[in-house]
Amino acid sequence: MEGKIWGILLSTLGIAGLIWALIYINGPKVSIHLPVLLGAGVCGALAFFMGIWLTDHKRSPQKGQKTGLVQMADAKIQQS
Repeated sequence: MEGKIWGILLSTLGIAGLIWALIYINGPKVSIHLPVLLGAGVCGALAFFMGIWLTDHKRSPQKGQKTGLVQMADAKIQQS
């Protein structure tokens, strides 16, 4: 359960960082702040994708659910 909470928090933080970088990249002093905006964009993207990964991969073992890639692999094996 903690993995899903961290995943949601990281995804939200990542989206906020990406939006912040996109809004301020069009500002008048973009050449001065470009490294900061690029860093915020990259960190936002990493946080977003890490949050998605945590949300998808940290499932409760009691439910017996499989992740998307495992389901695709099982479907491919069954088709063969």
